[in-house]
Amino acid sequence: MKYLTRFAFIAAWLFLCMAYLQAAETKPHIVLLSGESLYGSATTLPKFAKRLEQQHGYRCTTIVREGEHRFPSLDALGQADLVVVFARRMQLPAEQLGQVKRYVESGKPVIGLRTASHAIQNWLEFDKLVLGGNYHGHHKNNLSGNASVVPATKGHPILSGVADEFKMGGSLYKNTPLANAAKPLLSGAVAGHPAEPVAWTHSYKGNRTFYTSLGHADDFANPNFHKLVTNAIAWCLGVEAKPSAADIAAKYGVEAGEPFRIGVALFEKMWRDDKLTLLDVRTTPEYQAGHLPGTRWIDWFSPAFADEVAKLDKDKFYLVYCAGGVRSARACKKMTGMGFKYLVDLAPGFKGWKAAGKAIEKP
Repeated sequence: MKYLTRFAFIAAWLFLCMAYLQAAETKPHIVLLSGESLYGSATTLPKFAKRLEQQHGYRCTTIVREGEHRFPSLDALGQADLVVVFARRMQLPAEQLGQVKRYVESGKPVIGLRTASHAIQNWLEFDKLVLGGNYHGHHKNNLSGNASVVPATKGHPILSGVADEFKMGGSLYKNTPLANAAKPLLSGAVAGHPAEPVAWTHSYKGNRTFYTSLGHADDFANPNFHKLVTNAIAWCLGVEAKPSAADIAAKYGVEAGEPFRIGVALFEKMWRDDKLTLLDVRTTPEYQAGHLPGTRWIDWFSPAFADEVAKLDKDKFYLVYCAGGVRSARACKKMTGMGFKYLVDLAPGFKGWKAAGKAIEKP
């Protein structure tokens, strides 16, 4: 019996390990190449990769060059779903150049940051052919400028949550004219000179390519740059970039830590358009008599209300309702005190929802 128990334990442990590995394999694998020394990418890229793993669930492998012209290994490219290149004037060994070219020729997505436009000295065509760029120098470092969203592309998913205009961390690169297939998203300007493209999309071998001449260490400290590149990763992978709770709050004018009390029409719009979580705080009989479709239920009068609410993610958005708006207001106040950031309260409650002829369901 002892051996059977031990065998069962080992089998269960192996099953959990296999399940974990299988789950890890399903996450997109991003390989980030740091091959320059001017902008500190050996520091900024690993930090950015950690953020991608923690906040977006990607698997990341950061490879920092070990010498002026080589990486320790590029074998990870064979298992990559996306490659981010931040290198400068590297004369890659034939084997490693071949690995880069094989990845690119496979039609998988590529993202280039700043010096990626002149990343590979023995494959200068990478800039025009793959990135769709036309790098030919940069303006003086003392000419600071701003990046601005190209008006015609304002609704592009890569620009979601990115400010219409923000300060660039480094000098403005000269890239005019771009490839015909390139689509500018951001442009930049410095005093006394014509505007230059700062970020754009392109395609090579049917893939999705994104490049930005941003990438200075100061850019990595700018939330707009983080949002831009994170959105670009999702776009390149073909994954729709979902707006964060903060993005949704900004959209509707909701302040963090301040419950937002609204009517039926806006409550329904936020629920349907932004796929927010519904929270019913009525009693069991009330909930069973009818509720909003797909709602979550925690009874305000239950002694376990606080314990059950504490299990929820405090950084998410919640649409809260009761019968007539009294309990939901109290629930929102209590949840705010517990650290919940974004709470929306249906002022007329379920009665108002039902009176407006909106959809309801029963268990």
